[in-house]
Amino acid sequence: MPDVISWEIASRVAKSVSGHFPEPPRSEVEILESDLLSVFSDAEAQVAVATGLRVVGSARPLVMSRSEWAQANILSFKATLTPVLDQLAERLPRWRISNVSAGMAGVQLGAILGWFSSKVLGQFDVILADASGNLDEGQVYFVAPNIIAIEMKYGFDQQQFRHWIALHELTHRAQFNGVPWMRDYFRSLVQESISLANPDPSAFLAALKKVFDEVREGRNPLDENGPIGIFASPEQMVVLNKMTGLMSLLEGHGDVVMNRAGANDIVESVRFADVFAKRRSSQRGVAKLISQLLGTDAKMRQYREGAKFVTTVEEAGGTELFQRVWERPENLPDIAEIREPALWIERLSARSAGGPAEI
Repeated sequence: MPDVISWEIASRVAKSVSGHFPEPPRSEVEILESDLLSVFSDAEAQVAVATGLRVVGSARPLVMSRSEWAQANILSFKATLTPVLDQLAERLPRWRISNVSAGMAGVQLGAILGWFSSKVLGQFDVILADASGNLDEGQVYFVAPNIIAIEMKYGFDQQQFRHWIALHELTHRAQFNGVPWMRDYFRSLVQESISLANPDPSAFLAALKKVFDEVREGRNPLDENGPIGIFASPEQMVVLNKMTGLMSLLEGHGDVVMNRAGANDIVESVRFADVFAKRRSSQRGVAKLISQLLGTDAKMRQYREGAKFVTTVEEAGGTELFQRVWERPENLPDIAEIREPALWIERLSARSAGGPAEI
């Protein structure tokens, strides 16, 4: 039986799509590499102080082209999804798993990653497996052409901007490597969501009915979670709400830390934050629709809502209260608590008093 996704086709399509975007001269990439190396040690120390999370080992920046970023993410998707996709394939009729369907899935994944490769500045990959399958927990990705293009467009001070984005990605590294259970918990949510997929065609028809109902009531069905929210079953929605809450927490915390940790050294951090806030809210027309279809529109809200959650919790109980999110998975906020931090504060207070608390 063929794979559900043709990873080879995904790789070829991603390389083709990402190749449509221009790459900067090698000399500029080498300067970027040098700048990141020069700030990484200080940035790691700043993140440790700002987050209270301690990570074993030193981080290293890996400066990549757009195509290299897309290929690295295909490897990560393959490592994460193959076991659960194999289980899903066993539940599908054999006529639905073919080289054609696998190829189409590969085209879709490759096209999405190829498009994303022109948008991403940096990434801490939760999987971080290289082509040989070896795990590298110190590696942090930076997409050279996108960083350089942003700096040129807005006239950013290069060293300060590179220090600033390094803080964000190193915060993600601290979240996943400094919280012992976080990596496995994140992967379990991804795998659980996919394992709950319903191959029954009636589920697809029910999803279409949900779309029509949303439109009839004057709501955009893509607003909340993008396409995945449309086709998710009730069981998947429970997992999706946990995942959305977690990603909002991690991204919002990353934004708070990057501005707080570099406040003394990065005098332009306020301007950087203002520019990116405006970029995230300025999409219109076709660009807005594409973002909704790919789920990136929902991701943009994660930064804003997550940052508000962090600051609201700290205002209510200081950093000591916020640090409780890292104690155990049960302490993580779901998306409802991200949007109403008082719910999380109340729940954690009940837990402290010995009462039951479940996500």
